[in-house]
Amino acid sequence: MYYLAIPCSLMLVYFGVMYLYWGRSCIRLYQEQGSQPERTEYQPRAVVLLSLRGHDPFLVNCLEGLLNQEYPEYSVKIIVDHVEDPVFQFVNQYLETHRHPHCQVSVLESRSVNCGLKNQSLLQGLSEVSEDVGVVAWLDADVVPHRTWLRDLVQPLQDESVGVASGIRWYAPREANVGTLVRYIWNSAAVIQMLAMDIVWGGSIAVSSRIFRNPRLAESWSKMMWEDTCLNTQATQLDQKVVFVPAVTMVNEESTSLKSCFQFMTRQLMNVRFYHSRWLFICGLGLLSAVAEMILIAELGLFLNQGNLLWLGIILSVVAFASGSVGYVVYRLDCQIRTLLAQRGANVERLPLSTVLVLIPTLLVYCAALLAARRTNHIRWRGVVYNATAPFEIQIVHYEPYQVAAKSIEQTRQSHSSII
Repeated sequence: MYYLAIPCSLMLVYFGVMYLYWGRSCIRLYQEQGSQPERTEYQPRAVVLLSLRGHDPFLVNCLEGLLNQEYPEYSVKIIVDHVEDPVFQFVNQYLETHRHPHCQVSVLESRSVNCGLKNQSLLQGLSEVSEDVGVVAWLDADVVPHRTWLRDLVQPLQDESVGVASGIRWYAPREANVGTLVRYIWNSAAVIQMLAMDIVWGGSIAVSSRIFRNPRLAESWSKMMWEDTCLNTQATQLDQKVVFVPAVTMVNEESTSLKSCFQFMTRQLMNVRFYHSRWLFICGLGLLSAVAEMILIAELGLFLNQGNLLWLGIILSVVAFASGSVGYVVYRLDCQIRTLLAQRGANVERLPLSTVLVLIPTLLVYCAALLAARRTNHIRWRGVVYNATAPFEIQIVHYEPYQVAAKSIEQTRQSHSSII
């Protein structure tokens, strides 16, 4: 037992120390956001791309925020996957009553079987960008941009050494079912790793002309499943930096099932596996720390049965330190984000204390998702099936237009009226 307890304890202590170190940098990032002197307004002409397949629950809120940005010169290009997709009619119906002088809706014109559908939409949008555009941004349909979203996102790009500015995803679910809580806990810990390792989030991104006009970007995207995680490598190759923007912390209130949560986590981890240089470290740290904690928890009963109070105390202290380190950092980060949201005029309720009961299930689901991400070659997303055998060997093996009954704008607005 001791031969297992000692290395497992050392592994968890290392894990806890790493999270305290990473977390300190994350918290400082938010603290410095509020104390930085006001920078010169940098507002080059911008294009915002929105790729749509199917109807997201907060799409109305997304469109409202996107079309009412406090930004002098920006245009919006919405690319719908297929003309038969109900969301195409929905968006056109919305724009009839909410006109924007520079909003264009189009359908994906040419379809490739060798990359992700979002990549194809973004490539079409980039091909239509005029020479006077200095910044291209894009967001996901489940993001609800506040009025200064684009301005905040673009500001870091005034530094010529910065090529990519990324927002940060944070979940604040209204419902407390198991799947939703597991996703919240996992994402909270994952955000800390993402900031520490420059893992860009595709939900809110702005890139300078130095990045989006480089032919390497289009060439890479045309053979890849996802567009975001690889941007760190793209920027490094061009001597550009990736910057995270705390002001563009975007909160998602959607609920999810445990099955959907597992599929979501697996896709996120596959993205890192394919396109980030530190995948082995991330995978190793996740699996080893999870296995170490489960072994130590199992050994608690054995040492208690033996009456070995010394090792019982050691294991309890180690598990408490590792779990407490992550919990402390997530709590501090959550407080910083809530302060930021309050400044936007939004209020998010805290999750119940019973959330701690989901910590062990989250650990198990995370382990299963890591193993699935290492072995899975097939990805199913909204009716499309991809065969992904390697980072640049992607093939769509099944495609069909998205077919779900479209809700009216008023129905959607009544169902999802909150904006953050």
